[in-house]
Amino acid sequence: MTAPQVLTVSQRQRDDAIDVARSIAILGMFVIHAVLVLSASFPRSGPAAVVLWLCDGRAAATFVTLAGFGVTRLARKLGTEIATPMLRRRALILWIVGCANLIIWPGDILRVYGVALAAAPVMLRWSVRTRVAGSAVLIVAFALLLIPLDWTQHWDLSTLTYIGVWTPSGFVRNLFFDGFRPVVPWLAFFLLGTVLADTDLQQRRRHVQLLIIGAVLTTTSVLASIGLDRLLLRLLPQVDALTREGLVGTTSLPPMPIFMVSALGTTAVLLGATMLMLPHLPAPLRVILSATGRRALTWYLVHVVILVTLHATTLKNAMTSSGSIVVGVGLFIVAALWSYRFRNTTGLLESLLRRLSDPRTSAQRTQPGPTL
Repeated sequence: MTAPQVLTVSQRQRDDAIDVARSIAILGMFVIHAVLVLSASFPRSGPAAVVLWLCDGRAAATFVTLAGFGVTRLARKLGTEIATPMLRRRALILWIVGCANLIIWPGDILRVYGVALAAAPVMLRWSVRTRVAGSAVLIVAFALLLIPLDWTQHWDLSTLTYIGVWTPSGFVRNLFFDGFRPVVPWLAFFLLGTVLADTDLQQRRRHVQLLIIGAVLTTTSVLASIGLDRLLLRLLPQVDALTREGLVGTTSLPPMPIFMVSALGTTAVLLGATMLMLPHLPAPLRVILSATGRRALTWYLVHVVILVTLHATTLKNAMTSSGSIVVGVGLFIVAALWSYRFRNTTGLLESLLRRLSDPRTSAQRTQPGPTL
């Protein structure tokens, strides 16, 4: 009797799947940010609300998770001696770029990348169990910090404006605790991305497992949110809807454990579905999305500049949410077509990172490689 054959995918297919997932995460960020910047309102029901729920924080969570995946692959490929100084140089570059980005974009995530890359050489020496435990600690720690600290103290929630970010204490507080995407707990996504990179993803059953686990986490978090909201309404009717949403909702501000679990769930669903569907995608679409995903950092910065420019000119809060979604999708299509046209080159920010941090020869630097 012959042993049953195990269906596997090649490493190239796996890498393409990661790039495709990264491009979908970028699409989600284009959409949610277009609505936040251009729309006069944020819908609470209907198809637009569902689309924005899927994008709110969850696109960024996938982005950060895949950054952990890419950093781990790069470090494993190059070895500690080369990878450690490279990652620390890249951390400094991303930190500087992130601080510049913060001037026009309060939701900057590149500073968190900088912290993650600086800590990566240490974290990658931890066992898989330790990294998973570290993620759980970060998620729980954020919720516990809300007991002595007031998360809303430095926010004008009516305009989503953070007050005092350029003071020394405000800068540190915004980065680590009460900013749009604080290190605690968002570093948990990066850590889980490193775990994903150390998992055998070449077997189809792993893809199915990701899909199932993600669906369970997403469904459980939504049901828990609904149940806890009803419980709070019954036990503490004086608590307003916005406060209840912040405490037990699945929105990203603040990033409470229920949101973190739901974002992990949607990330797992996206990765599992992408890996399962990739072999069935038309080859041109696969190439377009892969090329876009390999330029994710560049497109992150470019879409910020474009949206802030539109906001500062004629479209400030002038569009409907549906119209803003169309703008976000349109910008992504332009980015995807540009990426396809220049698919044999490297994105601007990705090229900058390699040139300023890679100790290898210039010929090696110009070759496409693992993406953060």
